[in-house]
Amino acid sequence: MPIPKPAPTRATAQASKRFSLVPVSAQQQMYEALTALKPARPGTASDAAVVEIAVCLAIEAGDPVILAYPARAVRVVRKSAIRTVKSSGARLAAATIAAVAALLGDRETAAAVICAGALETHAEAREDFRSSFRFAARHKLPILFVVANGWTRGRRQQLDLRTLYAEFGIPVFSVDANDAIAAYRVATEALHNARHLRGPCVIEALTVHGKGGSEASALDLLGFYMERHGNRPRQQTGVAPVTA
Repeated sequence: MPIPKPAPTRATAQASKRFSLVPVSAQQQMYEALTALKPARPGTASDAAVVEIAVCLAIEAGDPVILAYPARAVRVVRKSAIRTVKSSGARLAAATIAAVAALLGDRETAAAVICAGALETHAEAREDFRSSFRFAARHKLPILFVVANGWTRGRRQQLDLRTLYAEFGIPVFSVDANDAIAAYRVATEALHNARHLRGPCVIEALTVHGKGGSEASALDLLGFYMERHGNRPRQQTGVAPVTA
């Protein structure tokens, strides 16, 4: 006599979904924000917009975000605790001072994010970011610097941020500038270090140019990830387009 199979239970259905370290709500928020970014085509994420969105969703709502350049995409996911630094000279130094001011008197678990954009390589700009990193490392400031960088295959990288660890003891996490999930995961690890007073870190949004670079857009990569983990992206019609 055939034995009837038990009806699928709720636990069985849930077990079929793949485990993810990124909360479902954060995945959906990132998808909606990337949908609002224009243009969202392959090869256009040459700055840190995608990574900045992921990092700003990984931190707490009250943690300050300092914009050292017009990071307009950040405002898609952050409506408060944002300060834009207006400086024609040492913009990263000014942003670091603003971050310290925002953190003073705050709870011990607070951390700040500085969206630095692409660091320039001329002498004055180098002195700006080197002095800022040196100051943050010396005082073990809980700051996450989000920096855009690029690399062309077969050529020497103009600005190699890996030297920051050897010189200042600042860890550098490099992520694909198109990969929001990787950026979110890296941010959670960096925030853990920051909240335990282990000092600053740099999250490098790296764009690789030339043969072998990523062909998929940030929105495609995130959508594929969500589908694989049983979290079908929901289209959001009420989000206004933003030019990053």
